Amino acid sequence: MLSTTVDARLRGDESSCNQLSQYRALRSGRSPRSISDDVEIIDKSVLKSTGKNGQMNHFNPNDDVEFTSYDGVKSARQLLGDSQCPLLGGAVFSQWGAISAGHLIAGVAAGAQPQQVPVLELAKGSVLNYNNVQQTVTSLFPATLSGDLAEAVLIQGTDRGSSAISIGTAGNWNSTQPPRHYMLHSRTNVEMTDPEIRGDIDGFVLGSAVPSALGTFSTMRLSQYLDMFYSARNGVFNPVLRACNRRDLIQQYITSTNLASETFAFAAALDTNMPLRGTIIGGLEQLVNSAVNNFQSYTSNNLNDMSCVTTEAVSVDFRLRTNLYIVLDSMWEYNAVYPAISYLVDAIEVGKYGSSITVLNAFNGNAVVNTTFSPAEFHSNYTLAAHQNMLTGVNLLTTLTNIRVMMQARLGDESLVNYVGGNSTVVLFLLNSGPVQNNEQVFEQARLLNETVPDLRLIFATSTNQFDNLWNLVRDMHNDIRQVALSPGGINVEIAMSGIVERIQSVGRRIINPTCGSHFTGGPSGTRQFDDFVEPGYINFYSVSPNYFFTNNANSRIRIARSGAGTGSLIICHSRVVVHPRRNATIVGLEENAVICQTLASSGNVEISLQGACDPYWTIGQCPMLYLSVQSDTSGNAASSAVCTDPSVCRFPYNIRYQVQIEELLCFSGSGTIRASVIFMFAALFISIFRL
Repeated sequence: MLSTTVDARLRGDESSCNQLSQYRALRSGRSPRSISDDVEIIDKSVLKSTGKNGQMNHFNPNDDVEFTSYDGVKSARQLLGDSQCPLLGGAVFSQWGAISAGHLIAGVAAGAQPQQVPVLELAKGSVLNYNNVQQTVTSLFPATLSGDLAEAVLIQGTDRGSSAISIGTAGNWNSTQPPRHYMLHSRTNVEMTDPEIRGDIDGFVLGSAVPSALGTFSTMRLSQYLDMFYSARNGVFNPVLRACNRRDLIQQYITSTNLASETFAFAAALDTNMPLRGTIIGGLEQLVNSAVNNFQSYTSNNLNDMSCVTTEAVSVDFRLRTNLYIVLDSMWEYNAVYPAISYLVDAIEVGKYGSSITVLNAFNGNAVVNTTFSPAEFHSNYTLAAHQNMLTGVNLLTTLTNIRVMMQARLGDESLVNYVGGNSTVVLFLLNSGPVQNNEQVFEQARLLNETVPDLRLIFATSTNQFDNLWNLVRDMHNDIRQVALSPGGINVEIAMSGIVERIQSVGRRIINPTCGSHFTGGPSGTRQFDDFVEPGYINFYSVSPNYFFTNNANSRIRIARSGAGTGSLIICHSRVVVHPRRNATIVGLEENAVICQTLASSGNVEISLQGACDPYWTIGQCPMLYLSVQSDTSGNAASSAVCTDPSVCRFPYNIRYQVQIEELLCFSGSGTIRASVIFMFAALFISIFRL
């Protein structure tokens, strides 16, 4: 992944692979029939230079290259084949354009260990053919920008005899979900492609900023450094230092004068080591200036990546944390359902600090992909072969029964470890068979699941309208049953799955009474707590089931406490009708006090009493949940310090720690449970009648 390669071998789709309508057509690097071409090419001259014992006699740098079809001449970057849209290896996907990972990492490494390297040392004792070359180069430049610019200058200036150096080669991913292969729009002048430009810029910026970042957080990990830079809001201890701000960062960190002098020096040294068709005796400096000028022009006019303003407008200001169980109908075509699930993996942020995903078979509830917090593990395990090996059909009775047993076992395990809160739980049925069988036995299993696992949300997404068949299995029949149209290749998958994502996002993180277990026979919770973290400018949403506060207990409450970690205040909001309560949110048709908010400074706590929270309701099923939010109310410099340095719990070092405490939560199960006061009222009425 760290090496940048260009594969121009014919794949058979060259007539369509660069048409906008065909971006998702390519599903593999090349067609299966050309796998036999994937062999090592050995130069006969290398074989001739070996001794009888099979060992090389002397190293010949001209032998250590691959064949090219350009008049038999060997050069640094080879295009083996005749594809008009070659595949670029080493590119990784980001919201702000494809990036060459090797260039990015090289820049960070060079910035972490800066060096001034003599040019003559790079020339390995060879005589430089150019005057006015500076004596040293700064290692960060050849590791990123100068390295690629020098390569473009030498190859285009000598092999191709160009007087104007071309910078930038655009391309696109084969699919938005999941992106696997990056296809270039051209096979010429590919020495500095768009992903390499982005990787060079980002690597140079991050390499330059390493000393400052380590001064703020000395034990910072590379993964944290990159995660902060490629984030939607806070950046690397400064909102300016974000990938979405790349265009401004170029102006701040890169000057044309320094870039030209560093590139000139490195190109002069590289010319003594790089096998080319000839040597430039004069005019190298002019070619370097052409390359630098074209680089500046190209980055200003052609890299139209998403800006920070757009990024913040299209991204949510909360972090979703859920355990998503996808119950998959194997009747879906793999190339239609795989992009949809891949989209969900990205949307719910499957990862160490976020969500998990599990794929179950809709025929029996058995695992197709075991629970994982790793996107890479999901993509490795949910393959075409795994999909084809699934049992066919949908059996709601067996599946719901097995899911109920699994979820109840998990509640029992959580009770043993005193689990108070964390990820929400969502079970999503993705069905392409229809109509599925729903009878009294199926309804009974769904009822038991909803009642004994009250924090679980059951959602159905079907290819046909099955509302009349499924409405009695879910908690909210108007929002928990959706119809989706999935197309092969993932076309319009964002539109098709957006409603599902919104529904998953509406399910808040869990706050529970761990004594209840799966049978809800436990006693009061007492006082228990768990730590959680919120990023500056973000919100965490929670929900508390009425199963934990159904009776009128004066001591039942939720408390958010803080002891000074982090900058700024926290805004604590709660509601019984708004699933995502937040300050200053205007919702038409709701009472003014539908959302109640309080401010929590750097220390102290905010209490939310649950006394009488279900008084107006006869059953648990009628009593709404308590919706709660913790919002970071911060200024622009809130992310400038490292207040949470433990990477095992904090995704970002500027995350703000707080504590969620529960007090005297109880245990009630069953949507048909009737309040004791109501029972006593009817009992008294019955006795009075018989006394008359």
